[in-house]
Amino acid sequence: MSVVQKGEGMRILVVEDDERIVAFMKRGLEAEDFTVDVALGTSHAFDLINARDYDLLIVDIYLGSDDGLEFCETLRQHHRHVPIVIMTAKGTPETDRMSKAAGANAYLPKPFAFQDLIETIARFGPEKDPHDAVLEMTSSPSYPQKTT
Repeated sequence: MSVVQKGEGMRILVVEDDERIVAFMKRGLEAEDFTVDVALGTSHAFDLINARDYDLLIVDIYLGSDDGLEFCETLRQHHRHVPIVIMTAKGTPETDRMSKAAGANAYLPKPFAFQDLIETIARFGPEKDPHDAVLEMTSSPSYPQKTT
């Protein structure tokens, strides 16, 4: 399998509420020359996605009061189809099936080796034909604002 060579200009959004995991992932991905933004919840993630384009999203399923699968479904309903990697500490076949049904392109059960994350990202690297994994919409609607 070809591994992405040192980030190759990919911009990744990590949506995760555990700051220890965020720090580990951000530090590791930036060391591989990826550009990494972080959102601790879905409201902030929607704001970032509306402000810039991402090559890949890495989304935790359980985000405190937010739901990563609902976030994924909303993206698939209202946005161009950027590749989404779902991660969760509750790795079961049912969770894997639900992730795919929500529109995720890949699934990583935690804990995972950092190399597994890099290899998963490589499946969606810039050298890949975007039409193989990404569907595009003709317009880019804004996202609903989360009410609290």
